[in-house]
Amino acid sequence: MSQFELVSQFTEDAYATEDRLCERPTCRLKIAKGAPCFYVATIEPEKPGRHVCGPCYARYQTKVATSVRSVRTVGTLSSVSCHTTTDQPTINPPPVVAFSQAHIGQSMRPPPGTHSAGPAITVPSSWGQPHDITHAHRSSGPSGYTENHANYGAQRERWAKLAYALPPMDTITLEISAVHEGGARKKGHGVPIGNIREGKKDVDARIDAPGLMEIAFDTVIPKILTFGAGFPWRIEEFVVRDAMWVDLSTHAAALPYFFSQCMIASKKGSKGLTFKTKQFALMVVVPEAQWNEYEEWVEKPEEVC
Repeated sequence: MSQFELVSQFTEDAYATEDRLCERPTCRLKIAKGAPCFYVATIEPEKPGRHVCGPCYARYQTKVATSVRSVRTVGTLSSVSCHTTTDQPTINPPPVVAFSQAHIGQSMRPPPGTHSAGPAITVPSSWGQPHDITHAHRSSGPSGYTENHANYGAQRERWAKLAYALPPMDTITLEISAVHEGGARKKGHGVPIGNIREGKKDVDARIDAPGLMEIAFDTVIPKILTFGAGFPWRIEEFVVRDAMWVDLSTHAAALPYFFSQCMIASKKGSKGLTFKTKQFALMVVVPEAQWNEYEEWVEKPEEVC
């Protein structure tokens, strides 16, 4: 059901020009010609409002969600209510309110000898109140737009460049496997889990540590979940290490991780460097404690049998 707000009738008197029915569905009272008839507009501009009788209009005036203001119309003063949804100041100024001369303070009256062609206009006090600086800065811009809209131009340019970007000139190959800590090779670099091993080629040589971790996790974790189907793996505890057992999560982003190892002297005795593609190993490591829990989980069905 649409919500309605009461609006002033600047262009016509608040009286029926002919016999009609009250358009409030639960009323439908006959409004005789010349009887009070009020127009109630919906807060949704695309939907029409209703012409209602005096009692229904009074009902809208007493609703909790409305407030009362005075408006001078042609030949009469009518009390008009406006639907409000919040008392907090917004980025847009509130609507200008027309007041009757009888309700304007002495200080607001025009000097003697002047003539006012229309209703005196005053601005609600909430417009002039200082707003929170942070809120005003965050809400800057046209009404209905957010910070995401403000970033549209930059994002469009970024994705346009990526769409037409050429493949990286310098690439490397990755060999990604799954291992667990502990076992008979505690002094080694982990014990392989099954035959989980996958290769990735044409990887940008300038990729950073977070990018390598993402590739490793996306490649290996689905295989681990298939290998130990049914076990509640805590994948947030998995780490990615290189062949030297270095934890990639300890390295900063935006810095190429393997690129420097691909730069070699172009000629013997020359100080110039040239790029040479290489293959690097990455391992997704399951912590020893979690692997022990997995082995106990596997052995329990066997003990029951």
